[in-house]
Amino acid sequence: MEHNPKPETLSAEYERYQVYSRFEIVSLLREVQDSHAFVTIYFSQGAEFIVTNLLHVNPEFEELIFDFGADRRANERLVAAARMTVVTFLDHIKLQFIATRAEVTNFEDTPALRIRLPESMLRLQRRNFYRIRGPVAKPLVASVPNPKQPDERVQLRILDISCGGVAVLAGNGFPQLDTGARLIDCRIELPEFGIVRAVLEIRNIAPMDDGVKENKVRYGCQFVDLSGPTITLIQRYINQLERARAAKS
Repeated sequence: MEHNPKPETLSAEYERYQVYSRFEIVSLLREVQDSHAFVTIYFSQGAEFIVTNLLHVNPEFEELIFDFGADRRANERLVAAARMTVVTFLDHIKLQFIATRAEVTNFEDTPALRIRLPESMLRLQRRNFYRIRGPVAKPLVASVPNPKQPDERVQLRILDISCGGVAVLAGNGFPQLDTGARLIDCRIELPEFGIVRAVLEIRNIAPMDDGVKENKVRYGCQFVDLSGPTITLIQRYINQLERARAAKS
């Protein structure tokens, strides 16, 4: 997937993508550090930039430590700048925040740049979420309340999963649902990662004939108002699934 590294011009439409949770901001930045993702810092109203790496996240001192850029003079102009925009990508998700000052410091006996930990961050993923097929040997299931008998729960096999939603397979015993219907209190256990609790909204419906016992229905479902930490949890699970499959190929 091709990334646009230039800063987004912020407006009201971006507010829903803003992250204000300190815990989540620190967690995302630590993932950037661990993944050795390239970071671009823009300054001089976006006319100049340096490409660097995040070396250390230190919430105790409210600081982020970045490697020096390759151009010494550009580093000097960055330090003199009153405002800058930091942009990077994590699992195809664009992260962006504003900083008002960069300082020269030392990290592990090497010159580095120090920027204050941001109070908010843009976490932008407007494109369609990448979907991956669920495991075959031990299928994922969504535990959902029975629409006709809410006190009972039904296990629906998950065909694929993304940070945006899931596709589930329902048999004849499951009540027919219409587009727009919502399944409340759905639970999906991601092995080794935990349980995702969410509301699912039916977005599309397709009949599926398994050719053996019964006609089944595929429901394409969208997560409703999923929290940032839960999205991150799902993305980590998808990454692990991809790595495991790549190791077998």
